[in-house]
Formats: sequence, structure tokens, C-alpha cells
Amino acid sequence: MNIFEPTPGQLAEYEKWIAARPPAVAAVARRFQPWKLYRLPSGHRVTVYSFGEKPDGTVTLTVTVSGDFNLVTFERNVFGVNPDNLTECDLPAAGERLGALFNVAGWPTGPKQNEVN
Repeated sequence: MNIFEPTPGQLAEYEKWIAARPPAVAAVARRFQPWKLYRLPSGHRVTVYSFGEKPDGTVTLTVTVSGDFNLVTFERNVFGVNPDNLTECDLPAAGERLGALFNVAGWPTGPKQNEVN
């Protein structure tokens, strides 16, 4: 599911960016767009933060686990994610509890209700 609709200009820029990447990274970047929402096996909904290529040519992702799409203790980036472990998913349901219980300073922020969907 798209978390936003990319403009024609954004699509063109993303394709230009992909064309400048190594072939293995480009192939994974075509499968995992930054405007889509994915699910980890843990159940967390995530967005793609970056792509990485190991010396052996294996491509992994860094993904963002945020309170925008989950109810989490704290928001974070998770690196070394195998792209094959991600599945595209829907946005949170209307009324689903979302948010991060603690912000980066460690202060409680509390959950929020999803009013957008």
C-alpha cells in the first residue's frame, strides 16, 4: 500500500537514482519503493530507509519502524534486513492505536488513535 502517491517527477528521479546503482541494488530498489509500506515477520509495518550491498553482492535493507504505522516502545531503524522477508501491507486500520511510547530523549509520549484512515 502506498503511504503517499509519488508525483511523476518523484518517479522519474527515483528511476534516475536506480539507474546509477549497482545492478544488484537496482534490482532490489525496483522491488521496494520508498512510498510503500511493508511488513516484517515480527508484524511491524516498515518503510524502506536505505539499501546496502555486502562485499559478496548480497543486498540488504535498512527499514524504519515508526509510530506512524505501529504501536512501539520506541522508533528505530533496523539494518541488515533480507528483502525476501518483507511483504507489502495495508495501512493501519481506522482507530488502530499507533505511536511510540518513548521518544528519542526517553520521555513518554503515549499512543495515539489513527484518525486518518
